[in-house]
Amino acid sequence: MAISVEKPGNVAAATVAQAAETAPARAPRSPAPQLPKKPRKSAAERALDTTLRFLSSVKVGVFLLAVLIVASALGTVIIQKGTNGFTEYYASLLPAERELYELLGLLDIYHARWFNLLLLTVSLNIVLASIDYFPAAWRYVSKPVVKINQAFVNRQPFRQVAVALDAETVSRKLKAVAAEQLRPAAHRLLPVGAVYRTIETANPRDGSVTILTECHAWNRLTAYAVHIALLTIFGGALVGGLFGHKGTTRMVPGQSANTFVSFGAPDEPPQEFAMPFTLVCTDIEQNLLDPRKPDLSASNTLDWHTRAIVKDAQRQVEIPAHIHLNNPFDYRGYRFFQASFDNFGSARSVSIELRPDGGEAGATYVIRREPTDIPGLGLTRLADFIPDVTFQGGRVASASGEYRRPMAVLDVLGDNPRQLYAFPAEGLETIGNAPFLKAKTEAGGLRIVMTDFEKVSSGHVLQVQYDPGVTTVYLGSAMLIVALWLVFFFAHQRLWILLEPLSDGTTRVSVAGHANRSRLAFEKRFQAVAAVLGPPAGGVPQVEGRPSAAG
Repeated sequence: MAISVEKPGNVAAATVAQAAETAPARAPRSPAPQLPKKPRKSAAERALDTTLRFLSSVKVGVFLLAVLIVASALGTVIIQKGTNGFTEYYASLLPAERELYELLGLLDIYHARWFNLLLLTVSLNIVLASIDYFPAAWRYVSKPVVKINQAFVNRQPFRQVAVALDAETVSRKLKAVAAEQLRPAAHRLLPVGAVYRTIETANPRDGSVTILTECHAWNRLTAYAVHIALLTIFGGALVGGLFGHKGTTRMVPGQSANTFVSFGAPDEPPQEFAMPFTLVCTDIEQNLLDPRKPDLSASNTLDWHTRAIVKDAQRQVEIPAHIHLNNPFDYRGYRFFQASFDNFGSARSVSIELRPDGGEAGATYVIRREPTDIPGLGLTRLADFIPDVTFQGGRVASASGEYRRPMAVLDVLGDNPRQLYAFPAEGLETIGNAPFLKAKTEAGGLRIVMTDFEKVSSGHVLQVQYDPGVTTVYLGSAMLIVALWLVFFFAHQRLWILLEPLSDGTTRVSVAGHANRSRLAFEKRFQAVAAVLGPPAGGVPQVEGRPSAAG
């Protein structure tokens, strides 16, 4: 009988084949599900993303802010249209300089379109950058790190590790010292977690416990307070640039003004702007270095004072105003500066002597613009002052603005109103003896002699700046000062205590700390907390960036 012997390999192959034949047919394997592909962005969307990333860049923001600062400085250095002295400054420029300045808008920077566009671009950069970075800053407040491990401890700039037998006692002491060092006094008045909080969290996986103590977490958000302050300033500046005006107005005692004039280039007509109130000049004063000199120039002057009354019919108020150097006056968005003066002599007050015909000395009185009761005359006021009097066709005029032949014009009020003239004694000997003047230099048999007068120019020129956004700028500036104080004088300080049970029944205690600024001040606080663990190896807690004593 013949026996067929198959190789083991063939037997195995046959067995597999037989099994394949007898096994039920398997369903075909379905392909693995594929994740839906993200739709490809269009060219417009990609361009928009690129533009937004560019505009939100911190580097771009710093560059634009630097350009804005330079442009603002140029607006201060270059005399602008509408300011006092612009006409003379424009005339001093070379033709090429005028064309360049006009082309770049440097003669009216704060009203130039490119400057307002720059303000908008910087503001947009601040808004976009805030949107990008705010979520990360908010997580410091809303989601603090409450579970840590040894790897986290090793990454902190301040850290110290020790082994304790009585973990509960050490933990209690550490929490007490940490609260003493980090809890601010403001927490008693404002008991919120953003000011101070302690969070204890257990990790069920390894049995460790993390205790977080932190203060001033809100400091992470102060950068955005700075952003809001800057946006407020830029918004006010933009409103002022779009709707503000500036010019000059002349103040003469007894006269009023409710408009101001802005002068541009010589070929440009001046612009006149109305004010919603009237400024009535009551007095001007000039503090001279040497009053004996007939010199009203700036080299002989300490200060110029302009006193006026603001009459606002809309609000039915009258407000006194005093304007002098480095002391502007603000009202309803209008700011008045002392700008210049008329180089024409006048007098703020005169001293007169009522001298009998015999030539004896008489009583002396000081007469100002306000009426003064003079015995023998009644209520008398200084109506005008002529520095270099001349008579042309019977009319009083001044040949020049210098004090050569001074004469005071006095108004006598009351039941018998009249006008009198006061000359110095030497003037009475010549001009005052003219027949048509004799009646105007005498009163009740007394000669009116001017013995002295207080020199002042005939009028002052005020620089007027209307800026409806100035209040907003002031508010933003105050906000910026407070925000910067909060940024640099406070710090977000965090201190973690990690308790890890070991196999021998002891507990590894790790103390780690971090501060976003003022690290030297925080280091002292950290050392006070770490001192509870006893002296570390090397004698001092390990501080990042500083070599320990252990090497």
